[in-house]
Amino acid sequence: MKRAFYYLVLLLALVVVAGFALANRQWIAQGIDLSYDPTNPGGVDSTIHLPMFLVLFGVLVIGMILGGITVWLKQGRFRRAARVAQVEVERHRNELDRLRSQSGAGETRDSQAILPSSVPF
Repeated sequence: MKRAFYYLVLLLALVVVAGFALANRQWIAQGIDLSYDPTNPGGVDSTIHLPMFLVLFGVLVIGMILGGITVWLKQGRFRRAARVAQVEVERHRNELDRLRSQSGAGETRDSQAILPSSVPF
């Protein structure tokens, strides 16, 4: 049932994306002039012609990448704190195991020395 729901949602998303691409298929001129020269207003012809949906999808992808990088950088301190906490947990676990093994061996020695031989344990 979950798989059928997944495929239904995927199909609906594909229909929406295809409809968006069909609605925005007119060609636009996209130009970037990085070397601005006031004497030559046209500059070097760095204009490319693309369908509008490619420009919009490209901006969407770039925004998602920049947002992901921003979130990853912002959460760095939490990942570092989790690593430190994990090391501390492992250190405490090892110390607890060491103390349990020491107390287990000590209890058998101490209990045999303290209890009289007449107690049936």
